[in-house]
Amino acid sequence: MGRVIVEFPDCREVLVDGKSQGNNRNEQGEYRILIIGDGLHTFRLAGEQNYTPLAQSVEVGASGSVILPQRVVFQKVS
Repeated sequence: MGRVIVEFPDCREVLVDGKSQGNNRNEQGEYRILIIGDGLHTFRLAGEQNYTPLAQSVEVGASGSVILPQRVVFQKVS
């Protein structure tokens, strides 16, 4: 299992392979660490498509730790 942080300025629901993994941020606005199975996965954000890229394929592996999780970064666009 890999640990992943999905970075986006706003709180947004994270979809991995089309399935919800909850929000990218907790109630305090801090990034949540998602536990994702090893392998190639497609990450998207739910809601308004005001971000780029619209999807990212990421190889998730056990290398992501609690101290240094893998990062998936989406940029906000207007």
